[in-house]
Amino acid sequence: MAAVAIGRLLNFLELAQNAWSSSDLASIASVELRRLRDLTGETSYLAVQEGTHVLALGRFESAHDKRSNARLGALKPMHCTSQGKAILSHLSDTQLELVLSGELTSFTEKTITDPAQLRAHLSIVRARGYAMDDEEIVLGTRCVGAAILDPDGKPVAAISVAGPTFRITPERAEQLGKELSDAAKRISAQLEPTLKVSAKASTDFCVWSTASAFAGASPRWGARAGTMYWADQLAPSIRAAGVDGEFISLHALSQSVSSFILTEAGFVCAVGADLVLGDGRGLHERIEGAPNLIVKALRTSPDNRVWAAAFDAEANMSRIGPVSRESGLEQVFELQGEVSDIAFAGELGIFAALGSRQSIYLLEPSTGRRRKFADLPKVAGAPGALAVDADLNPWIGLADGWSVVKLNENGEIERTIALPVPRPTGIAFGGENLSQIFITSARSGLSRESLTNAPLSGQLLSIEVGERGLPDHLGKI
Repeated sequence: MAAVAIGRLLNFLELAQNAWSSSDLASIASVELRRLRDLTGETSYLAVQEGTHVLALGRFESAHDKRSNARLGALKPMHCTSQGKAILSHLSDTQLELVLSGELTSFTEKTITDPAQLRAHLSIVRARGYAMDDEEIVLGTRCVGAAILDPDGKPVAAISVAGPTFRITPERAEQLGKELSDAAKRISAQLEPTLKVSAKASTDFCVWSTASAFAGASPRWGARAGTMYWADQLAPSIRAAGVDGEFISLHALSQSVSSFILTEAGFVCAVGADLVLGDGRGLHERIEGAPNLIVKALRTSPDNRVWAAAFDAEANMSRIGPVSRESGLEQVFELQGEVSDIAFAGELGIFAALGSRQSIYLLEPSTGRRRKFADLPKVAGAPGALAVDADLNPWIGLADGWSVVKLNENGEIERTIALPVPRPTGIAFGGENLSQIFITSARSGLSRESLTNAPLSGQLLSIEVGERGLPDHLGKI
């Protein structure tokens, strides 16, 4: 019996781990957490089950001097926290027994430590849809939480709002319960499609490469050939979907390639500060750039001009503008920090991703204006790669976030696609109807554990998303 119980517990822990290992949950929940923080003025949290404890995975902090400030990554017992009790109330009898079979530690005089009393309390929690920690773990702090459920009604995680008892009175806590319950239901509804994708991610994705790249990047749809082209940055080459090995070798450069685009005559790739022009027959011309700049991203505007985002490390500044043979980079925009990618969005302008600042900017070439379009929580991953759909919404690959997210016109996460790789380095719409998302990723820099859990890292992948993207333009330089 002991062996069976241990086996069940291990399976249970594995399920709990799988529930929160991708960033879909964090990405989707972040919108509701921010709203709850703004609505209440108190700190909002996202937590997941970790064995017999809950683990703080996300937080939006209150602006008050005296506030709840639980450390991210901290483990707390389930029996005396609002998140823990919300999750416990939706577990099966067997799972609940595994959690409650150990000692229930008393932290304050209000902590429930009697298993029978706790079970009765949990039946009330389940019936009303939210749980309360009424000074049960920290005197002077009251917390209200609700469970996020999967399509089968099983708990995936929990959200909560916490603050001092003099601000979160019992009456206010009851009001917050309804808000938390509704927010958790909205997260569950948004999470449902991605939970289904996560469960069958390995079969939903098409693998277009026979050998992985060290660091794949810059997927570009070639409409003429009906092919997706992409680069291996570290073993410098341009590759084509479905073609074995290198399509065009760039080894003669003896340098890594940061980005590339297709042109009417062939291609342009970025090497350090310089741009190199070539075609299927070889490399033909090198346009030298400013020695203090490193080109990070290349894109083609709707009028077929080649634009670059170049980083000045000494000034910690990115310079963005069109490139010509005569004058090099013509700076139109300047952004603090390192821009990892840019993407044109029709009349809206240009989206720019700054991973170090967790931000997406929208740049307007016609007016020279720039504005922050969205902030993404660190727990979701760092925004790195960009694509734009036909409705001019940005899609973002989240480095170390295992996902691609779509933002709506207000900069809010509207859709999340779970990936089988941790670091999407490039994303692009392609396919006959431009309704597939192609994803490049890297193997270089990943730990052995990461590679074991993400064996498709470095491959060119695609998935049908049912939404059309903007076509890539051919550049002129």
